Amino acid sequence: MTWASFYLPVDAQMAPYEVPQHLHPQQAAALPEGALLIDVRSYAEYMAGHLPDAHCLPLPQMNHLVAQMAPDHAAPIVLYCSSGGRAEQALGLMQRLGYTNVHNGGGAIALGKKLGKSIEH
Repeated sequence: MTWASFYLPVDAQMAPYEVPQHLHPQQAAALPEGALLIDVRSYAEYMAGHLPDAHCLPLPQMNHLVAQMAPDHAAPIVLYCSSGGRAEQALGLMQRLGYTNVHNGGGAIALGKKLGKSIEH
């Protein structure tokens, strides 16, 4: 236990660590044709450059708008951001909302390379 965790409630100190579900190159290449790409960065970041066919759904708005963008909770969805951190947060949120086929694609540039797509403006 570190000094900072001493001040946390007991259940927070004992929270299990979950391994991020980042895509490996083989998984990215095997994505179904209908996989929905969601960019969870801000709209300004999205407009500065995003993957083709990606939809912008900023993380702060995800809880309220994701059902409109992705009504099918079993549809394949790949989330990405700048480095994968916000996508990981969005992944957890979507799993709590009942989505079952959601993946953290990591950062936009790396995911674009894995998918063979270039960033567009």
